[in-house]
Amino acid sequence: MSATIKASASTGHFPLRETPRLLHIARVALRHGFGRYVERLPFGHAETQGVAPDTAVSDARRFRLMLEELGPTFVKFGQMLSVRQDLFATEVIAELASLQDHVPPFPGTEARNIIEQALGQPVSAIYASFDEEPFAAASIAQVHAARLSDGREIIVKVQRPGIDEVVRADIEVLYLVARLVMRCIPEWRRFDPPGLVGEFAETILRELDFNDEGRSADRFRQEFEHEPAVSVPRVYWELSGQRVLTMEHSVGQRITADYPSDAETRARLAQTLARLLLSQIFEHGFFHGDLHPGNIFLLPHGRLCFHDFGIVGRLSPLDQEHLRQLFLALILRDAEWMADLYFEMGVAAQDLDRQAFVRDLDNALDQYYAAAGSTSSFAEILRQFILLGSRHDIHVPRELLLVAKVFMQVESLCLTLDAHFNMLAALHAYVPRLVGRQWLPPNAAAGLAQGYRAAHALRGIAGVLPRVVTRALGSLERGELGVRVHHEHLDKMQEHLDRASNRLSFSLIIGAIVIGSSIVMAFHTGPHYAGIPLLGLAGYVIAAVLGLWWAVAILRSGKF
Repeated sequence: MSATIKASASTGHFPLRETPRLLHIARVALRHGFGRYVERLPFGHAETQGVAPDTAVSDARRFRLMLEELGPTFVKFGQMLSVRQDLFATEVIAELASLQDHVPPFPGTEARNIIEQALGQPVSAIYASFDEEPFAAASIAQVHAARLSDGREIIVKVQRPGIDEVVRADIEVLYLVARLVMRCIPEWRRFDPPGLVGEFAETILRELDFNDEGRSADRFRQEFEHEPAVSVPRVYWELSGQRVLTMEHSVGQRITADYPSDAETRARLAQTLARLLLSQIFEHGFFHGDLHPGNIFLLPHGRLCFHDFGIVGRLSPLDQEHLRQLFLALILRDAEWMADLYFEMGVAAQDLDRQAFVRDLDNALDQYYAAAGSTSSFAEILRQFILLGSRHDIHVPRELLLVAKVFMQVESLCLTLDAHFNMLAALHAYVPRLVGRQWLPPNAAAGLAQGYRAAHALRGIAGVLPRVVTRALGSLERGELGVRVHHEHLDKMQEHLDRASNRLSFSLIIGAIVIGSSIVMAFHTGPHYAGIPLLGLAGYVIAAVLGLWWAVAILRSGKF
């Protein structure tokens, strides 16, 4: 966000030059039937006099039409709000998701002027040919075809004239509207209007810098340089800048219900799309944030070409770990684990009724699995989880909402390709890679997920135990630690303690062997046979033998 906008947001000052724009927004809102809210604003009562809006359509539809009439900035704002399934009703989300940029292209001569200003050279000196008629136009930019002197086909993305000033002015207006709403319409405070505007401002101002989009495209291409199914157009940095982006022209075709025509190819393509999405999220922590069909082309040689990196998601290693465990908990239908993760992620309030939350999670999982394999939608279970979190006042971070949105987009595209596609089955198949055990067969998914949870719990104990012991020893040294013992059958108690400590030690030894063997397996160290590290395999065998012997001993003792 620019310093000017930040200052306006923090001080509450509003430039008087934007007053006509604010009044225009109020009149448009009135015309679309939102007078009951406008009249509660300081200037709204006079504006609502004599207005008789058409209320034949729903509030959600009228809200979408209002945003479209207000122009590109508000359309973009609505598109961002379409991700917030934790805040808005399903009907509102569906309307916002259908928002389109209905903006006519600007003249090719203006595009030439912008290119020459940005690159400091005449267009004739930069390109061997430049098509002034754009083949795509949107609210932020339009795209022209061109050719370099060596014959390479390229595309040139040119920012719309004056869009930067329009967007920044509209953001200031949005901030003022957000502050007025917070003060005058209490029932809307739960939406956190200033927070939504701040999130939008950060996103849209980044989109206005084509350098950022170019860097995202470069990173995506580097992340998948060894993936034969992926293609990303090259960025020509010497011919690019903040307002102009020149990229390789990849000739492909949009995926539709009729293309490709071969059923086997379509099914394979659906599986590839799902695998690539999971790889973006869980392996790279960097993903395309708007995977609608217009941003993915199928090239003649079968590769998938990704376009338009104006919106991308970035996940920290901790975010990836939380998501990894959430998806494993979903596979295991483990509501308790899910609830633990919500608390660990810090998105659940400490006073949350955990028992009620676990019960609702369990019911949602039961309903999903009851329908799995028939009409069940993975996107629907994600949506239900987001709504469930909202009912329990759980704040879902923006990046996780973006992950959910992209999963929904990709599942929709995969179902367009293959009506029998099942995202949950794709997740099951991905579990070995999800937990870093590529050598295991996919049918080991459930057992591996259980083992992963156990290892994670053991790691948590190992991290906490040293701190607990250190604090206890410190208290003992300072004379602050006292123990009261009531002498009753002390000899038997000591015997039980000795046995318990021996059992615990033996269990830790087995656990250490398993963890050590897992590390050997993960890093493929030492001698191998049939691609399996022998040291790791030997460790597993030893742990299994000791574990079975220990289990038999306990059962024979009759003290299980």
